[in-house]
Amino acid sequence: MVNIPVVFLGFFESEFLSRDDVLRVLKDAYPDVEFKPYSVSNVDEALMLLKSEADASGFLIFNVRVMAQGIVRTILKSGKPILYVARTMEGSPNFLIDVADAVREGYPILGVVTEDVLSKSVIDKVKYLIALDKIRRSRVLLVTARNLISYMNWAFPNATEVSRAVAELQRRFGLTFIFMDLKEFIDKYYNVVDSRDAEDWAERWIKTASQFLDPSRIDVVKAARLYLAMKAALRDTGANVMAFDCIMNVNTGLIDAWPCLGYMQFWYEDITPVCEADVYSIIPLLIGKYLFNRPGFVNDPGVDVVNGRFIYWHCYAPTNPHGLSRPEVPYIITDAHGGSKHASIHVKLPINEPVTVMGFNPITGVLSIHVAKAVDNIYWKQLCATKLVASGDASKVAEKWVVDNGYHRVLIYGDFRSEVKEFAKLLGVKVIEED
Repeated sequence: MVNIPVVFLGFFESEFLSRDDVLRVLKDAYPDVEFKPYSVSNVDEALMLLKSEADASGFLIFNVRVMAQGIVRTILKSGKPILYVARTMEGSPNFLIDVADAVREGYPILGVVTEDVLSKSVIDKVKYLIALDKIRRSRVLLVTARNLISYMNWAFPNATEVSRAVAELQRRFGLTFIFMDLKEFIDKYYNVVDSRDAEDWAERWIKTASQFLDPSRIDVVKAARLYLAMKAALRDTGANVMAFDCIMNVNTGLIDAWPCLGYMQFWYEDITPVCEADVYSIIPLLIGKYLFNRPGFVNDPGVDVVNGRFIYWHCYAPTNPHGLSRPEVPYIITDAHGGSKHASIHVKLPINEPVTVMGFNPITGVLSIHVAKAVDNIYWKQLCATKLVASGDASKVAEKWVVDNGYHRVLIYGDFRSEVKEFAKLLGVKVIEED
């Protein structure tokens, strides 16, 4: 269960607004969250709060009276992510002086000042703290070659970008990484999968596909075997994020199975799959899942500056792009890359809807974003199997592309630009709008 400390600054008078009123509204809005109340009226109580809740992902603070600056700043400058809610008249002195000062200094604070501190627009922002807590408790199972694991485990000063990125994801966001050598994964999980179970899953995927256009059925069985192996490894490690380094792993020659179909299935099992084990994509994927209940489509983006269009492509996409517990769109099982890759998926993604596209660099702490409108799907066996066409300001995106965020981007359905920008304040990251 998510636990959120609720901090009441000073005394709350029942004739104006009681603690019970606040807690009742919070509980009605978020029945699955535990809200733990604290009253803070002096610096000692502020320090006790920080000690008692040292492991908290963030604080929700209500300020409805003028408070001594030392009390407020002690909490604001603790470094904890804070959603700070102040009432217009009584809370403005601290909000305009102390909160504004801490925000300018770079502390992870999202502030709201309004007359009605229990309005829907305010209470809706509590979802940011809930998502933050779920992100921080995420466990990533990363299966790759042994030599790469050594780099990521040690993160020497001269470490590669991947290992530095992993270290920063642990430091900045509290993610837990479980590294598993590919050889261990094969011996302990892949080789022991019951072939009948793999056949059953392969047949299930083939029957539910709108078309089966892959000339190699055996590769679908291998994909099913890999899915069952990944699922067992996730169960044993307690991980909720699966990062199978498919290109590296297949190129070792030790395994010849692709995870695309299994990744499609994981979105129905509360598992977040990470294409190509791209650690830069993990935070955008988790934002999509835990803040908006949207499965993320990791993609290679292409820009058409003449026609104002994008093409986002990869060898699979979620078949429940709006986060439903059932398939929403049809898919084709197909070969891709000119027939050199099998058990890929062409997903007919929804059109005439806005999409939010994010990139993130854990080392620089920069999150890039642009918004487009999905307009078409392309089925073509060259390159990757799923290709979504979208309209937007491709010229500006090409001009403002954040190179340090790499090539991959994560696409989710819906226009969430403003919410992502607000959430970024609690994450302590900088947002660059590419469009």
